[in-house]
Amino acid sequence: MFFISITKSGVAQNFQSVKVEEFNLHSSKITVITDKFLSDFITEPNGFSVVESPLINTPDFRNNIFLNITYDSKNDSVNIFKSTISGRPIYYHINPNGEFFCSTHISMLRSAGVPIAENTDVLPEFFVFRFVMPPNTLYKNIYQLFSGGQLQIKIIDSKCHIKSINLYNPPTQNIKIKSITESALKLYDYLSESIKKLKIRKNETAVLLSGGIDSSVLSAILKINSITRISYSTRYPFEDPKFDLEKKYSLSAAQALGMKHHYYEPTNKEYLIGFLEAVFNAEEPLHHLQSVLFHLLFKKGIREEKQIIVNGQGAGTTFGSNSYLYIQNRILFKLLSKSPSINLLRTGSKFSPRVKNLVDILNKPISKNSFSNPKNPIWSWMDYGNKNWACQHFNVTENDIIKERYKIINEFQNLSVYDIWSLYSFFGDEQSTLSIWSKIGEGNKKIIYTPYYDQTVLDYAFSIPWKLKLHRPEGYLRKKLAYHAQIPKFIINRPKSSFGVQPDRWAKKDDVFESLIPLISKVFDEKEIRKMQSSEPKKAMTYWNMLNYSIWKRLHINNELLEVLLEELNETI
Repeated sequence: MFFISITKSGVAQNFQSVKVEEFNLHSSKITVITDKFLSDFITEPNGFSVVESPLINTPDFRNNIFLNITYDSKNDSVNIFKSTISGRPIYYHINPNGEFFCSTHISMLRSAGVPIAENTDVLPEFFVFRFVMPPNTLYKNIYQLFSGGQLQIKIIDSKCHIKSINLYNPPTQNIKIKSITESALKLYDYLSESIKKLKIRKNETAVLLSGGIDSSVLSAILKINSITRISYSTRYPFEDPKFDLEKKYSLSAAQALGMKHHYYEPTNKEYLIGFLEAVFNAEEPLHHLQSVLFHLLFKKGIREEKQIIVNGQGAGTTFGSNSYLYIQNRILFKLLSKSPSINLLRTGSKFSPRVKNLVDILNKPISKNSFSNPKNPIWSWMDYGNKNWACQHFNVTENDIIKERYKIINEFQNLSVYDIWSLYSFFGDEQSTLSIWSKIGEGNKKIIYTPYYDQTVLDYAFSIPWKLKLHRPEGYLRKKLAYHAQIPKFIINRPKSSFGVQPDRWAKKDDVFESLIPLISKVFDEKEIRKMQSSEPKKAMTYWNMLNYSIWKRLHINNELLEVLLEELNETI
C-alpha cells in the first residue's frame, strides 16, 4: 500500500497509525504514506522514491519492483511506473486546484479528502464486460494506470499537470525465431529467473496449484530451485461433485510433482461472507467467482507465515492460447467459411451447441479495420453480460458501450491484429483480474506474484512470431514449455479446467446467492434482479454483475460499514 499527494496544506493530519512523511515543496506540501509490508519511502540525492516490492524488507528489493514513484526536485516532476508483473492498481486524481493524489487504495484517497462518487458513464461497459477498461474506473474523476505504464506529473506554478502517460509497448515479432521448441526453452529460462528472485524469501513462499499446465510449470520450477514445495488449491462449495475437476486435478498434479499440497473447501455460508469481504478488500466489483475462493483460501487456508503466493495467471492470448485467433488461423477455417460448407454448418447449428459456436466464429472473421464496429468479434470475446439488457436499462447503443475501449485499441493500429487482441486482453481482463486478486491478497497479508507477467517473459512471448504461437495443436507453446519443465504427460494432455462453475449451480432462484437478494435490492429493484436469475449464461453474468455492483456501491460509494452488511447477511442466511 502507498499514498502520495501534492497539496496546498498537506493531509498528514487525516491519517492515523500509518507511516507518514510530509515536507514542504515550494508553496505546497508532499505527503507520503507507506506500510513496510509492500512499500517503503527512500530518500534520494535529488528527491525521493516510493517503492513497492515483494522483497521490500530485503537488500534485493530493487531487483523486483512492483511499482516505483520518484520525485525529481531538479525538474519538479513526479514519475510513476507500474511494472507488468505488479498487478497493483494505481489510482490517481487531480482536483480543480491542481492538487495531485495517488494511491493503491480508494480508501486512502477518501481519507485525504478526494470526493468519492460513482462514474455512471461507464456502467453500461461494466455490466457487459464485468470490468471497466483503464484508464477509466467506476469512480468519477479517478483514473488508473495501465500495467507496464508510466505517468509523469509536472509541477508548474505550484499546480500539478499530467505531462505524459506512456503505455507498455511490446517488442515486434522477431523473424529470427524459427523454433517453437527453442522458444519454449527460452521462456522456461526467463520464468526460472523471475522465480529465483524469491529465493531470499523462500520460507515465506507457496504456490497455487490447480493442476493445469501453467501452475504445474511454476510448481516444478519452484521445487527444482529449492524455493518451496508447498502448494494450495480450493473448490466451489456449490459445484456438482460429478463435474468438480479442481480437486482431482490439483491433488493428482501435486502427487506427480512431489508437492506438499493443502486443499481447502469452504461452506456456502463462508462463501457468502467471503463475497462481501472480498468486494470490501478489492474496492472493485469482483470479475470472477473464483475471486471469493482466493480470498477465503488466503484468509483461512494458507498458513500465516506464507506471505508470497505464486500464481499461474498470465499464459493466455500472448502465448497463443486463444480459440478465436487459433481457429481463424487454420486452413480448415478458411475452407469452412466458404459456401456451401457454411450453409451446411448453419443448418447443423440448429441441433448442436458446438456447431453453433463454430458458426458464430465463422460469421465474425477477425478484421483489423473494423474494430470501431461493435459487431467485431473482439467485442463479443469477453461480453459476459447481456448487451440487450444493458442497452435498454441504460438507454445506450452498442457503440456507446465499446467507445472507450476502442480508444485504447486504436492506440495500437500499427500492430498486427494478433498483438492487438493480446494487448486488449492484457490491459483489460487480465489487468482487472490481477488487480482484484492483488488487493484481496493484501487484505489478508499475502503478496501475489505472477511470473508469467514478468516483463522479460512478456517481452519474449510477444517477440515470438504468431505463426509459431498458433501452431497445432492449440496451446502448443505452453505444452512445449511444460515438457521442458518435465511435467508428466497426463497433466499436459488432459482437458483444460477453467476453474469456473456452471450458472445452473448458482444463478437460479433459491440458489446460493438468494440470501444476498435483500442486501442488493436496496440498490437494484428486486423485479429487475429476478429477471436475470437464470442458467442462461448472459443473464447469469448480468445477475453476477448486479450482485457485485450493489455490494460495491454500498461499501465504497455509500461508504456503509462492512459489519453492517455482514449483520444483514447473517439475518438472511
